[in-house]
Amino acid sequence: MISLGALAVRALLRLYTYPYRKNFRSLSRTVKLKNRPYSAPRGFGFEVLNCGGVRVERIAPEGPVDGAIIQFHGGGHTAGMNTMYRRAAERLSLMCDCAVYSIDYDTGKGLVFPSVHESCFAAYSSMTAGELNGEKFVAIGDSFGANLMLSACFKAREEGIALPRALVCLCPFVDMSASGDSYRYNCYKDPLYGMPKSFSFEENESKIRRKSPYCGNTPYTDPYLSPVYGNFDGFPSMLVQYGELETSASDGIMLCKAAAEAGACVQLHGFCGMWHDFMYLFPRLKESRQAWEEIGTFIKQHIR
Repeated sequence: MISLGALAVRALLRLYTYPYRKNFRSLSRTVKLKNRPYSAPRGFGFEVLNCGGVRVERIAPEGPVDGAIIQFHGGGHTAGMNTMYRRAAERLSLMCDCAVYSIDYDTGKGLVFPSVHESCFAAYSSMTAGELNGEKFVAIGDSFGANLMLSACFKAREEGIALPRALVCLCPFVDMSASGDSYRYNCYKDPLYGMPKSFSFEENESKIRRKSPYCGNTPYTDPYLSPVYGNFDGFPSMLVQYGELETSASDGIMLCKAAAEAGACVQLHGFCGMWHDFMYLFPRLKESRQAWEEIGTFIKQHIR
């Protein structure tokens, strides 16, 4: 049962996003999240690293830490590192007593695959050979960040580079072909990406199943672009969370099925009545607190 707080937030989201939804405009390409000058909270250490030519932010509680987390942030390749993701890094660091490394890859509307994917893999491979060599670490990615994370893990496995002990995929956007059935059954329900009820799904299906210009000329089912079509042999345990109202809810379900069929241990949790990246956007909601508690428990189980 969805909480009253989530019901209220969802209603306000529908009102706020209506001008974007009626014109099928991408929120990640049009809405700018706050990005104030950053200073770490008291009791945390913060530094900026260069890992494989890519900017990486490291935040950790002062004193000894037990393990590390690599964060691949989302934003559909157009939103850079910002306040929301730094708050997520703080939360992860505090509840897991870990150092969090957030990959601050270059973003921009004109970028085309594999540019962002290559940057993230360069940072990942550099960290595992340097800062994290021999360390216990897990990786977490939300939305398009989960795509970047899984793609980096495919390449790491191929090149004999260490994989994380576990993976956390939050509202994953891992099927760039947008083939899942949730685009149909959630086409009016999704408060962020759904269309107004006066619109016909049949007439606007191609707009709901929007294809990112980042794909360029690469086939949508290329496993490095759409990891859900990849081979998950030898992958670590995985936690997948998503909001059941997302148009891309099928991505999480398809990912779980593909990983489980390859023998990976996968924990799947769809949150009733929730939307894309709810745990990052509104961390104080009851459902978000439940999601974060589950994330913290999962990470600590695998990093200790």
